[in-house]
Amino acid sequence: MKKTLVNLYPFLSILAQFLVGLFLGLAALPSLLWLRWVWARLGGLESFWAVLAFGLALGLAFVLFGNSLLLLIALVRNLFRLGNRERRDELISWASVKTALYNLLLHIAGTFYLPMLKSGYFNVLFYRAMGTQIGKGTLIATHRIWDCDLVEIGEDCVIGGNSSISAHYAVGNRARLRKVRIGNRVTLGANSSVMPGVVIEDDVLVGANSLVPMGMRLKAGGVYLGVPAKKVN
Repeated sequence: MKKTLVNLYPFLSILAQFLVGLFLGLAALPSLLWLRWVWARLGGLESFWAVLAFGLALGLAFVLFGNSLLLLIALVRNLFRLGNRERRDELISWASVKTALYNLLLHIAGTFYLPMLKSGYFNVLFYRAMGTQIGKGTLIATHRIWDCDLVEIGEDCVIGGNSSISAHYAVGNRARLRKVRIGNRVTLGANSSVMPGVVIEDDVLVGANSLVPMGMRLKAGGVYLGVPAKKVN
């Protein structure tokens, strides 16, 4: 099976590009219909006001495209029940292909629109739709949460800008997926990284640019800084 998958890599790479194009094309459809309707009503761009109106329509078309893209990704994820579970197996396996496909959906969202929603309500809704357990009052200012259905975030947390949470890693030819659990009232500073298997208890502050290594447990009420993160208070 491993040899078969290696031989399929070129095909899988082409398929991934096709899927990206398919998602972008379908998500753009409502925006194109909207712009077509506006253009028909304006009858051209002969006046300043017509140009202004079409410019505003373009802006709204981008918002429509972005939200359509996120909705489409969430629908496909739930329709085909794409997701992960804690596991340990070979890096080159069908399970790893499924994980890669799931994270490709997240990558599409994170590349083309999700960064525009940082700290917003729809950002949280999207990650919940992708399987992340997120408590009330939590703000998410990043588009870099991977393996969402293996990530649990408690209430009243702040996930800082461009911070990264991942539940998968590879060592040699072995792959491992482990849950990440974040308690209540936790703050992850900007550009911090949380690795697979990490448990962060309540009321913890992880400083900006810090790295929480695989399997580490951060005790309640502590302040952790550095690479790797160490308790300073």
